Amino acid sequence: MLAILSIASALSACAQSYGLNEGDASYDAIRRASDDCKAKGGVIQLKKGGDVTELSDYECKIGKGS
Repeated sequence: MLAILSIASALSACAQSYGLNEGDASYDAIRRASDDCKAKGGVIQLKKGGDVTELSDYECKIGKGS
């Protein structure tokens, strides 16, 4: 039982992220996504090799990896 709790605790400390919806990465779209992400404790980042004009090429990084 203690081992299961230790694993669950370790997993909850891991960084999480989610991709944004498709669409144009306009100023307003990025601002709305950033506000939503920030409310969850994260920051918006462009994915490695991503296109700055595509909203889906950004992700919200939450936790230690942000």
